[in-house]
Amino acid sequence: MSHPQKFFLDEFQYAIHHFVPTLPDEIKAEAQKIHDELEADKTADEGMIRRAFHDVGVKEYPYRHAYDELVHTKEEGKLNQLVLEHVEPNVRAIIEPHLTSGVHIDELLKSDLLEENLTPEQVYQVVDGVAVAKSKLGEAIKTHVSSDMDAYDALLKKWQNHANLIETKIAELSELAKDGDEGQAAEIKEKVQHYKEGFLVTEPDPDLKEIEEEIVYWKEALEEGV
Repeated sequence: MSHPQKFFLDEFQYAIHHFVPTLPDEIKAEAQKIHDELEADKTADEGMIRRAFHDVGVKEYPYRHAYDELVHTKEEGKLNQLVLEHVEPNVRAIIEPHLTSGVHIDELLKSDLLEENLTPEQVYQVVDGVAVAKSKLGEAIKTHVSSDMDAYDALLKKWQNHANLIETKIAELSELAKDGDEGQAAEIKEKVQHYKEGFLVTEPDPDLKEIEEEIVYWKEALEEGV
């Protein structure tokens, strides 16, 4: 009998398989252990798995972004070519003009262009193509990392600080739930959960500006008694 939360566990496993090559082995091993324990526990519910998404994702986040920044600066041309080779011709025709004009693949993934022009299956082709391409470029990026550790460490510190700031703002938003009525509290908690899950590689990243805007909105709404 499959696990009642198989969908979420499969997403978790997919994320683990697509961790960046520069992620320390101990974090990968910890993530796999958490996944396997959840999979073995048939009573593990959606909430438990979503909390695991956050706990693992927040550790992986700075390594992924430091790695991605190196890809952009060192191997972007190769990354784009691998993605284009991965997708079907009709999908390639949509995304190639944007990549050749200088749009980063990660920016393309965050835009509305894909959903407006491609089916969900075709969007998945692009997302999967990026994951596969970054995996193939792993050794090249490792070479860049080992040859310039100071630069990589600086990027890692930059993204760790950014992750910490996001976490602080998520916690600030979460605190506002105490000041609202039942409906407002539920809406705030739902937003908080959404942002927390964004740390997992398979989900859209939590956006700091968006979280800050959400905090401003709720502070004003709660003060006005809306």
